Amino acid sequence: MTDAAVRQPISITEDDDDADSIEIAVTDDVMAMIVIEDARWHPFLDQTEHEKLVSILNQAMNQAMKQKTKQEAMKPAKHLASPSEFTVMLTNDAQMAVLNQQFRQKAVPTNVLSFPDHQDDHYLGDIAIGYDIMTTEATATDTPVVDHFLHLLVHGILHLLGFDHIDDAEAHVMETAEKQILASIGIADPYEYRDKG
Repeated sequence: MTDAAVRQPISITEDDDDADSIEIAVTDDVMAMIVIEDARWHPFLDQTEHEKLVSILNQAMNQAMKQKTKQEAMKPAKHLASPSEFTVMLTNDAQMAVLNQQFRQKAVPTNVLSFPDHQDDHYLGDIAIGYDIMTTEATATDTPVVDHFLHLLVHGILHLLGFDHIDDAEAHVMETAEKQILASIGIADPYEYRDKG
């Protein structure tokens, strides 16, 4: 998983008029815009239950707010203004490598990048997920691809809300939140493979 990237106060998807998009009401106050940059995501999303996707987005928001009030050691989570929104860009390795180079100075693709927006209380920020690396990682760990996708999505959302994993204490808080959120919809501990290795 990658750290939240420092980004300019612009949307990473704002200039792409060719991308398909789907709006999802996460809660009464939070809207997610899913922007599909790579056509391979279409059949994948068709196989992902809409209710499961909404549920995981909702659980991620709720869990982050609970953790915000419980964890004094964690950096404050982003304040959620009402209404709020965020964007999830579903793309490929080539685009992920460009973004990773532009914002983290690493010229390699990565699975997920988060771009919190610290200037607008009504816009949480952007998440980008790469199709190629996501499917490769899922295969390597014998994880259902949908489960890995939902884990990356939760990871990205938690970054937008102020979670991080720069040190061990922060990583423990964030990973615990991820495990709880995923368990709420029947997805196994995503770190089990790493912990066994």
